[in-house]
Amino acid sequence: MSSFLYGLSVQGVQEFIFKTNKLKEIIGASQIIKNIENIDLKKEFDLSKQPQIIIQAAGNIRAIVDDEEDVKKIVKYLPKFIIQQAYGLNIAQALVVYTGDYSSASRELEHLLKIERNKKTIPLDFHFSVLKQNPKTSLPAVDYDEDEIIDQSSKQKRQCFDECIRIDKKEKLQLSYLANSKRKLALFYADGNSLGKIVAMIKNADEFANFSKKLDTATKQAYKESKEKISNDKIRDIILGGDDLVMVCDADIALDFSINFLERFEINTKDIYANSSLSACGVLVYFNEKYPIHYVIKLAKLLCSYAKKYSKNISQENPPSSLMFHNIKSCNIESYEKIIQNELIINDVYCNFGPYYLNEKHNPNIKKFKEIIDWLKTSDFAYAKLREWLSILQKDKNLAQEFLNRFDFINEDDQVSSKLQSLHAELSLNQLTIQKDNKIITPVYDILQILSVQARG
Repeated sequence: MSSFLYGLSVQGVQEFIFKTNKLKEIIGASQIIKNIENIDLKKEFDLSKQPQIIIQAAGNIRAIVDDEEDVKKIVKYLPKFIIQQAYGLNIAQALVVYTGDYSSASRELEHLLKIERNKKTIPLDFHFSVLKQNPKTSLPAVDYDEDEIIDQSSKQKRQCFDECIRIDKKEKLQLSYLANSKRKLALFYADGNSLGKIVAMIKNADEFANFSKKLDTATKQAYKESKEKISNDKIRDIILGGDDLVMVCDADIALDFSINFLERFEINTKDIYANSSLSACGVLVYFNEKYPIHYVIKLAKLLCSYAKKYSKNISQENPPSSLMFHNIKSCNIESYEKIIQNELIINDVYCNFGPYYLNEKHNPNIKKFKEIIDWLKTSDFAYAKLREWLSILQKDKNLAQEFLNRFDFINEDDQVSSKLQSLHAELSLNQLTIQKDNKIITPVYDILQILSVQARG
């Protein structure tokens, strides 16, 4: 009797969740994805044997099925079961004969899944243009909710929210509830580094299942521990599983949370498999409460790739944890490189000083950066002068340097220079730029970015 390695991947998870700015629908969509993790295949499809679950997290299922009739039921009914509960999702599934060599079977399965992901699918809510549509999603209308036209996908998300999460105050159903007093929110996106290196080492299905469970637990525990350190309930996880985290929160607490999470993730995944440990790259994207959140998640993914590139430049084997951030001020998020060209260069001085690293032996260090932010928020130092320096820099570099020389001369407190030097030895109050990667760069814009989105404490 043959055994089979079965794989299912839900496509478009982030697009499905972040298609709307309504927190109620975002939470409902997130819960629908989480429900996939809890499907009992044996019970739901009346299987003769319990499949060996390798992965069942973040919209992915990998399982070894020993009975041919059982695997036929899963292939036939599982995609339908998921899609009927979540209009707008696409499913890719594949199957290979399993002879006991998990490593080779897994490679073949992932190859087949990649092929399936590239195939066109017809959505269940396909419609003609003459039908009434939800104006926010352009999908066919099926119902009204408080006089608001909603499509099938939106209806399912709201129903799932009502069933799973009870919130007393109606205002908590809007993203605005999570915003700070400046109406700013932050989306935090984190993804583990060098996961493929560990996966390539695992040859046994039981070991892989154990590793997947340990990684999922470590990520969720890191989130829980980081959240407990924050004395603010305006935080909501949207995707949490495997090595992935996407959450939205009050902009005031975002930097603290992200540092805590990266630190706890490293601790919780230390020696996770064969003396190998994991790090992660994180991204903070700050945005106004009415800004389309699907653009925010798109930018977060771009920034994460940017951070990973720099971390891998330090070490391919053990890339350090790092953090990037950006305060959205325009709709141009086609690529981070274009954002740099359009927004982050002032008179040939680059203002993207990051990524910032968690480990103190790598510069710039995110904890030292946060110390500067905290000090500036509570000190008497007139950091508006830093903004003035950027304005002068836009007109003339020499005038900008003269301005710094005068300001440094009249400023008796040398704490600013000391704190800047903790980011880079060459920085000081009268030297706000350094040479790096054949570019002149400055951390001033990053400092002002964070100060501008946080409420002053």
